[in-house]
Amino acid sequence: MPEITVIMPIYRTRPAHLKAAIESILTQQDADFALHILNDSPEDKTLSAIIKSYGDPRINYLENPQTQGIAKSYNRLLESAHTPYIAMMNHDDIALPTRLKRQSAYLHTHPETVLIGTAYKKFGEINRFKTVTPPLEDAEIRALMLFKSPIHHPTIMFRRKTAIANNIRYNENYISLNDRQFYYDMGKHGALANLAEPLYKYRFHPEMTSKIRKPQIAAEQKSFHAMWFQDNGIRLSPMQQTAFDDYAATGRCRIKEAQTLKAVQEVLEILSAENQKRRFAPEPEFSNLCGKYLVKRCLNAALYGQIASPEILTATPLPVRSNLFLTLANHALSWRN
Repeated sequence: MPEITVIMPIYRTRPAHLKAAIESILTQQDADFALHILNDSPEDKTLSAIIKSYGDPRINYLENPQTQGIAKSYNRLLESAHTPYIAMMNHDDIALPTRLKRQSAYLHTHPETVLIGTAYKKFGEINRFKTVTPPLEDAEIRALMLFKSPIHHPTIMFRRKTAIANNIRYNENYISLNDRQFYYDMGKHGALANLAEPLYKYRFHPEMTSKIRKPQIAAEQKSFHAMWFQDNGIRLSPMQQTAFDDYAATGRCRIKEAQTLKAVQEVLEILSAENQKRRFAPEPEFSNLCGKYLVKRCLNAALYGQIASPEILTATPLPVRSNLFLTLANHALSWRN
C-alpha cells in the first residue's frame, strides 16, 4: 500500500489544465502515492478519455453517477483512500515536484500535527503572479481561523486516521467554506501547520468558484462565524453579529458612518476580552489580530467615510500598532477640517 493518496475531484475541467495537474502529480519526486480522480461531470467523456490515456497503475479513476457537488465529491474521495496520508489537489493547478515529499516528511517528524498546507504561487489568466505565504505556526493559524482561511485548501495533506476516527468530513451544505470547517474540526484533535516553501501553483481564471459565487460564499462565511461563536460560547447581539460579518471580518466593505466603525471596535473588543478570559483561541495572537483588524477598518473608514480614528485607537484596550497609511489619512482629515 502506498503512503499517500492524492485526491482530485474534477468538474468540466479544461483538458489542458487537467493534463497539467495530473502530470504534476505523476512526476512527484521520492513519493509513494496513489492518485484518485473523481469525475463529477460524468457526461464529459473527454475527461475520462484523458485520464485513462495515461495507463498509469497509480491512477484510480472514479465517476459520480450524476453531478454531486464539490463537498460530496471530497467525501467520496476521502472514503476511497486507505493510506496514512491524504493530499488534496485541484483539477487545474500544478503541484511542484517536491510537494508530497516535503509534506509527508513534516508529518513523519511532527506526530502532533494532523494537517499541513504550504505556501503557493499564483498564476493564470487574470494576470496574478506572486507568492503567498500563510501563517506557519499552529497558534497563528488558530487565531486567524475566525477571520479568514489560514490554510490554502488545495495544498493540504492530512492524517487519514484523524479524520476517520473522529468522523470528520466536508460540510456538504457549503460550496466554499467546507475547507475552513474541515481545518477547524481537524484542529480539535491536533496541531495545524503550513510550510513556508511554495510547493504549489494556484491557477486564477474567470470560472473560479470564488469569482462566480460571491453571494453564496458570503452567506457561508456568516454561517461559519455563527457556528464558531456558538461553539466557543460567544453571545453577540444581532447588531454586533452584523458588524462582525459585514465589516470586521471582510475587507470588501466600505465604512461610511462613524457608528459602523464604533460597532466594529466594540465587537472586536468583546471577542478579545472573552478570549482572554476563556482562551478558546491562542493569546496573544488572537488579541493582536483583533487589534490589526481594527486598524485596517479604521483605514477603510478614513478612505471611504472620511472618519478620523485617533480617539478610537487611543481609547481601545486592543493592542493596536501604528499604520503609516492610516496616520497619513488621519493627518489629511485633520488638515481638511
